[in-house]
Amino acid sequence: MPNSELYPKGLVADVVFSPDLLPFSDLDGKIVVVIDILRASSTITTALANGAVSIHPVLTPEDAFRVAAEDPKILCCGERKGLKVKGFDLGNSPRKFTPELVSGKQIVITTTNGTRTINACVSAQNLLVGSFLNLSSIVDFLHKAKASVVFVCAGRMGQFCTEDSTFAGACLNRMSGWELSDSARTALLIYKHHQNDLLTMLKECDHGRYLEQIGLTQDLNFCAQVDYYPIVPRLQQQLISIDS
Repeated sequence: MPNSELYPKGLVADVVFSPDLLPFSDLDGKIVVVIDILRASSTITTALANGAVSIHPVLTPEDAFRVAAEDPKILCCGERKGLKVKGFDLGNSPRKFTPELVSGKQIVITTTNGTRTINACVSAQNLLVGSFLNLSSIVDFLHKAKASVVFVCAGRMGQFCTEDSTFAGACLNRMSGWELSDSARTALLIYKHHQNDLLTMLKECDHGRYLEQIGLTQDLNFCAQVDYYPIVPRLQQQLISIDS
């Protein structure tokens, strides 16, 4: 967490590289952007862009089944170890969340890293979900809001991951008027190293290599697309929907 004495008046942009570091961060009064490029934030963005009404992020498959049991029309979605949970309607592949399957639907989703991170940030008054797919829309929202921002990377099993940090840096590269914390400056440097070939970055990062091993290379290609959807997913009362 940046020392508030260093930034007494100005807007501050900070990056939290793992949800395990959230106890050391102050989210009060700040916009929080949760990032899980591979793949929860990419999937959430895609589902909403393709017509899903809302998305309820939960911690466990048991929680998802419990929510879905309340209404047979709710789609139960998510993964463990990258693969669709047995009995779920969909996994966590954004390519599968087509208009034909999700338009007009409510979705409950649980993932290994992303939904855990979203739930860890529910105290934030303003929580957004960011991916390369909606990069410009996130940055535009931040510029209009003119508030301090914390990018929270889902990471992988509590560890730092390149892809989430690269996205945070991509946003920071387009932002002006914010003081950058040390972690934000680091994320910006990471992005500048990878900015000319995001797909290669996704294929070389730890989680990208794992997804390739289990046959999900096409998801990497999909998640590397920039500005594919002009929407801002926003959490309100436990549900994520498109900010209007």
